[in-house]
Amino acid sequence: MMAYSGQANFLSDLECVRLTQEGKLEAYDQIVARYQSTMTALLYRFARDRTELEDLVQETFVRAWRALPRWQPEKPLVHWLKRIAVNVGLEYCRKHQRSPFSKLVEPPTEEDHAETALENLASTDSTTDASDAADEAAYLLSYLEAEDRVLLSLLYLEQMPMQEIAEHFGWSRIKAKVRAFRARKQLRTLLSHHGYTFP
Repeated sequence: MMAYSGQANFLSDLECVRLTQEGKLEAYDQIVARYQSTMTALLYRFARDRTELEDLVQETFVRAWRALPRWQPEKPLVHWLKRIAVNVGLEYCRKHQRSPFSKLVEPPTEEDHAETALENLASTDSTTDASDAADEAAYLLSYLEAEDRVLLSLLYLEQMPMQEIAEHFGWSRIKAKVRAFRARKQLRTLLSHHGYTFP
């Protein structure tokens, strides 16, 4: 069995998990360090307050640690962690009704589809613009039901395949596609009300 060393940054996810299960918690610290920024970015769509966001990220990694025996090594660890994070975020949304942001940044006016507009909001280059765009995307999505908000976030902002989304919710792929269609229709209407135009 491979021994844990100071060269932990070179360990694979599988090696880190195995060492963690052997009681070497330093290996799990490597998992946290490796994916903390990814989980923070995902959970930022659920909680904007820094303290609450940090709590959600911490809860995600605590749940993941407890559930490590259920991780299937043939699937990427980061995808598994994202599913746990989404569950944590959904529970947060059910317990807390967040107030919409009071101000929108000026939206673009030449988008082909609602999902394209949402993707563009998430792909701004500069740090300041990206922060404003993320705020606007979260503002618009906050008007949708929690499950629809998460579905579109995973589909367009996280680029998760439809089949994985369906598995996450425990739906058939057909049901996931129908829910996505309905959510996109609602989002398109919402975008139109906030200044987006479509050809």
